[in-house]
Amino acid sequence: MSLVILACGQVRPAGSETGHFDKRYLITSEEIASTKRPGWNAWDLIAQTRPTFLRSRGATSLRDLTQVRAVVYVDGMYFGKLESLRSIAVEEIKQIEFISSGDATTRYGTDHLGGAILISTR
Repeated sequence: MSLVILACGQVRPAGSETGHFDKRYLITSEEIASTKRPGWNAWDLIAQTRPTFLRSRGATSLRDLTQVRAVVYVDGMYFGKLESLRSIAVEEIKQIEFISSGDATTRYGTDHLGGAILISTR
């Protein structure tokens, strides 16, 4: 019985003992400052640091083969489709986060099958 209890104990994500966590879904202000180049916009930054944010999530049905992509929110307000990232100067950005389709649907309602990119500005 002790082995079962030990086996079912709390599992920590890799690196959590040291205070680090998986940052695959977050681009911090420190990373932005160290990565950005003159003239870059949000699209350029994401393409360089987290290109998976920009990828299609595939078709949602056999009848509709339209590729599903994330939508963009800036400071909690709907901003547009992925192409709208090209109009946001990297100097204005404090943080970028990608949330899954489930989380995006919970926060913002239906029609977020590709997830959402959340941008916080300065």
